Amino acid sequence: MKSFKPVFRLDFEGKAETHRVSDKAELDTTNPLPLGYAAKASPRLLDRWLDATVRWAGSAPVFLFIIAGLLTWAFMGIRYGDSDIWVAGISDVQAIMCYVFDSLLMRQLLREYTEHRGAMIEIQSRFYSHERMIATVKTKFGSEGTRIAAEQSNNRSLQSLSQALHPQTLFARCIIRSAKVFGHIITVGLYWICIFVWLAFGKYCGWSTQWQLHINDATSALMVLVFAFLTCLRECYADYTNNCLDAIFRLDISLERELRHLTKDDIPHQPEVASFPKESFIQVGIFYYADIVGTLVGIIILVLVFIIWLAIGPVFKFNNTWWLLIGTYAGLVGLLDSFVLRNVQNKVHQYVGSQVRHIEKGDMGVLARLSLEVPSAGSAESLSLTQRVSRWMDAVSSHLFTVVAGFLVTIGCLVTSSALKWSLTGQLVSNIAPSIIETFFMLILITGQNDAEENARVDLTNIYLRRQRLLAFMKDLRKREEGRLSVDLADAQ
Repeated sequence: MKSFKPVFRLDFEGKAETHRVSDKAELDTTNPLPLGYAAKASPRLLDRWLDATVRWAGSAPVFLFIIAGLLTWAFMGIRYGDSDIWVAGISDVQAIMCYVFDSLLMRQLLREYTEHRGAMIEIQSRFYSHERMIATVKTKFGSEGTRIAAEQSNNRSLQSLSQALHPQTLFARCIIRSAKVFGHIITVGLYWICIFVWLAFGKYCGWSTQWQLHINDATSALMVLVFAFLTCLRECYADYTNNCLDAIFRLDISLERELRHLTKDDIPHQPEVASFPKESFIQVGIFYYADIVGTLVGIIILVLVFIIWLAIGPVFKFNNTWWLLIGTYAGLVGLLDSFVLRNVQNKVHQYVGSQVRHIEKGDMGVLARLSLEVPSAGSAESLSLTQRVSRWMDAVSSHLFTVVAGFLVTIGCLVTSSALKWSLTGQLVSNIAPSIIETFFMLILITGQNDAEENARVDLTNIYLRRQRLLAFMKDLRKREEGRLSVDLADAQ
């Protein structure tokens, strides 16, 4: 029996599909190929169902339904807001929803990691074949022939990546633009100002239970909104990235066909392997936990806890304490999950980014050997003060020690609530503090996602532009070869 390993501890192996061109085939790279990039579905049925559920949860109808539910809750609160049962019930609904969204968000990260690393491996596999064939082309045409073709190619204008993409939906554009507001450092600052204002009124309100419930309600509503928004945002970004990869793959395949036509090379692409980086044992432990949360196991555990909670209802006579129990459990688990989510998000972008750097290094070497200019869409390194502060917050919030600190905070909430004998106040301690911290981390997740997607956009655009330059170069060489063959044929006649 094979031992269980999380996704982040598995080696990735794959190879690109070989596109051969026969000697008699008519080469036409002006028309787009019918096949580009397509994310590979999981071989396991349950994983495919879970991925479909995640996509559904990140869809426009679900997001709009949640918005409508929050507005309904706000208006009904005018009538029932003073009821302890109402407040506790809403807190439970929020905690359970956020617990479920924790699993969905983690699943999105696992899917993003698997799909993007797989795509980068295919690009690498095809690149090594390109590199072999480019060496043959250079030998075939000689230094003078390649120099003339390079001069022609360097003077050609290149199409931007955005021109090759399918247009985004209105909903996706609205979500991505709204993310700039939600994930802005000013929004995060305003959030903490509101928290401090609430704390300032604590003495005036006598640190009452009602005062505690006010912030519990507010953060509950905000957290549901942010969770739903983040799920939608990631699906929109995933669609955009897959669209970019599709354009790159189509261009890469066209380049392969040109090279095979010029070299008559028929060797298939070789498989490539990407090994997992070495990490500390604590980080590996986080990966194991993330893999559990990002699968159906996390949902099953919640269902079992929910059944137990219903079963003990008669013992507590369905009082306020019983109502808050499930919210307390889900809130504490959600608190720890928020720290883990931020850490794993950073690792996903770090691992995929290392593969992109590897591809970039290889491209630079090939372009330099052919005397081709390196096209660039710019860099995301010119940062404003706000962006630098955001990146600093991202680095701190995703650090391994921050996850450890989050675990200790969760234990601290449990100890405090136990010392208060799990009274209403004791349970609110394990509801309010996690809710405040978790909402903050969800806002930081949006900030980190925005920053990572901006960098990914620049990286993918640069890959696309480099492939265009190489393709233009090969087309110029093919024209020279066809022209030379025409002249030879005319002389023979």
